[in-house]
Amino acid sequence: MVNNSTNKRSLIERLLFPRTQGLRVTYHVLFWLLFVLLHYAYALPTLAQKATDSSVTITGFFYFLKIIPEYYFCIGLYSVLNKYIRGFLLFCILFLSAILLNHVFSIGLFLAVDYAFGLENMPDRFRLFGNLYLSPFHFWEWGSWLVFSNDLSEAQFMILPAALKMAKFAASENVMRQKLENEALTMELKALKSQINPHFVFNVLNAAYAKILPISEDASEYLLKVSEILRFSLYEMNDEFIRLERELAYMNLYVELESVRSNRRCKVNVIQEGEILDTHRIPTLSLITLVENAFKHGVHATRHDCFVDITISVSSGVLEFVIANSKPKSILPVRSAKKPSGGIGLINLERRLGIYYPGGYKFERSETEDVFQVLVQMPVN
Repeated sequence: MVNNSTNKRSLIERLLFPRTQGLRVTYHVLFWLLFVLLHYAYALPTLAQKATDSSVTITGFFYFLKIIPEYYFCIGLYSVLNKYIRGFLLFCILFLSAILLNHVFSIGLFLAVDYAFGLENMPDRFRLFGNLYLSPFHFWEWGSWLVFSNDLSEAQFMILPAALKMAKFAASENVMRQKLENEALTMELKALKSQINPHFVFNVLNAAYAKILPISEDASEYLLKVSEILRFSLYEMNDEFIRLERELAYMNLYVELESVRSNRRCKVNVIQEGEILDTHRIPTLSLITLVENAFKHGVHATRHDCFVDITISVSSGVLEFVIANSKPKSILPVRSAKKPSGGIGLINLERRLGIYYPGGYKFERSETEDVFQVLVQMPVN
């Protein structure tokens, strides 16, 4: 059932939204050709004995062909005005514009026919309106206003192409909505699947902690910290913002785990200044991302002694976070010597800060031959 509906949607998309510009132009040409032929066929009885006259035939086709530029003028006007005007006012402006355009194009058509074939050679109805359109306008004469009633009646020619345009717009909105819903569902399913293994590992770690505790307190303590980090990733990473106190607590856990992992060859200094309040919030994982980058590119890229210095300062509702790490003199074979000290995590973090605090944050990277440093300032209120 799902596959069938997907195929139907794909067929509708192919019909309404052709992929290539050439195919789109072909659709438009075919539609307008059919439009003109149908209206001309409907008007044949009114041409009477002159239907076989080639000049009358040409004039009849051009009479309906003038609807095409009028329509596209209105579409272009809508595209411009839609950015500034909405609703009933926009409709009124477009309706009056359609009438005015029809009046102008009709005058041009009657002038061209009179010059090429002569209005006197046209059918009676065409000759009557031609004389009215080409006569000077007099405000108090009903005949002058009659031409506008004709413009109003000819607005019906716009109904079919405008209705198709609206139908296409509605279909486009519906297709876009369905795509967004499908993408959201896909992301939700991926998120649910991604939580299965972490939950399993989290439970295993807690069980291993209980088994190892009687044997080795150090090993069990390490497992406990790993379990805490995993719990944080499972239950507290979903929110965009987190309490600064919680982010710092898990950052310190991460630092301790990385220190053990590096066999204590990395000297880590953490300095914290200023009072942290319960109301202080920062983007989730913003600080841990910086710390992870420092260990990844400054500690695990070498087997030599190294350092990571972290300074945290909160003052007047602003957090200043400075982290500096040693740059490895010799990089491990698994790493490419051409990779920069800062990874894609820093790029993404800077983009996030730009979204959350446009113009209200600072993100600076600097490096020397031996040290790579990142300074971040952001509001915490």
